[in-house]
Amino acid sequence: MNFRPEDFRLALEEARRVIKAMRPDEVPHNLRRTRSSSSRRLTPIEAQALFRELERDAGFRQATLSGWDAARENRTDPRTAASVLFLERSEGWEFRARGHLAEVERQEALSDADGLRASLGEAQSEVRLLKSQLAEQRRLAEKGTRQRTDQLRRDLRRARERICQLERKVSEGSRESARWERETNAAWDELTEADRRYDELRRRYSSKTKPVPARSSPGTGGEVGFSRDPLEAARMLDQMVSFWEVGSDSQPERDETRPGLLELPPGVDPKSGGAMQWIYYEAPRLILVVDGWNAAHYWNSHRHVPGKPDPRTIEFITNKLDNLAEYSIGRHQVLFYLDSRHVSGLDPDWDNRFRSRRLTGFYVEDADDAIAREAAGRTGERVAVITSDNGLAERSRTHGAVILASEALAEWMASSPV
Repeated sequence: MNFRPEDFRLALEEARRVIKAMRPDEVPHNLRRTRSSSSRRLTPIEAQALFRELERDAGFRQATLSGWDAARENRTDPRTAASVLFLERSEGWEFRARGHLAEVERQEALSDADGLRASLGEAQSEVRLLKSQLAEQRRLAEKGTRQRTDQLRRDLRRARERICQLERKVSEGSRESARWERETNAAWDELTEADRRYDELRRRYSSKTKPVPARSSPGTGGEVGFSRDPLEAARMLDQMVSFWEVGSDSQPERDETRPGLLELPPGVDPKSGGAMQWIYYEAPRLILVVDGWNAAHYWNSHRHVPGKPDPRTIEFITNKLDNLAEYSIGRHQVLFYLDSRHVSGLDPDWDNRFRSRRLTGFYVEDADDAIAREAAGRTGERVAVITSDNGLAERSRTHGAVILASEALAEWMASSPV
């Protein structure tokens, strides 16, 4: 029968103790390294050397067995009994040793089975615990999901109600705006018709009436009286009544029907975004003339974008200006000029694109000359020119236009509400 050194490890441990007790010259040559080893447990090489020496040397086996007191005390232990049979070498020892080793294997198997059963019990307990934790987590998750779902449904219902309210307000506002628009247009039509009739009546009475000498007042050397023109006479009476009611030292009221020239409020820097804020929130209706190439260049500079402005930049700026005109307090008119020699890739019909709203764009050979001509042609109207070109600014200023820098437009666009 084939045995292995680990089958008789107890005998090998006892043999190692025996050779360590011998004098160095008594130790077999092939066991001297084992005697000098300081390891607490036998290494596989040392166990193999001791096993071969015990197999070969009966005296060594007898010396090991005679000094092994634990063997006599623990003969019931299968490992010890197998090791004793290995050292005694009595008749039929191999079969009896194999029986003891089988018992050792059986006990180890039983021990392993007990350990596995204990591990299985622990694992089952852990599984039950995890299942209970999973069920609790699932319950909490479902509860939280239901709560969040209910909250979202409530929020959605409130949002829908708010949207319906806003839609009703927008609808009412649209109807109100349309009504005011109609009334405003009707008022302008009536005013236009009144001006036309006034001019017509004035021409008619001026051509038919002749001057009539007026009665002289005592102490005066000239003639005093009313015009035969009834409109002129009515105006004269209104002025006299106003003079008597207010007093001769009062200043005449400002005629608000005429636009007049545009002026920035005191302290507003034309290079700051505050100037554009004033245009958007407070300025009366005006004509905003924009140097498009200059504005696009300063918008890129404001964003630290290198290179020339592209069509997308132009489109962004025109959209911003269109919204400014549409939603500003004065609902201004915007004229956007581009040098055709500087910009490429835009639609050739671009100048008609925004005419349905309040912005009109123009391709021109020289935008500076076109803007200066525009300012000159609108003398007496409220005109604001956006440019940082000093030459163009000076030319436009001579025609009464207010100058805002392109830096102000860029700063406003960076945080505009539209």
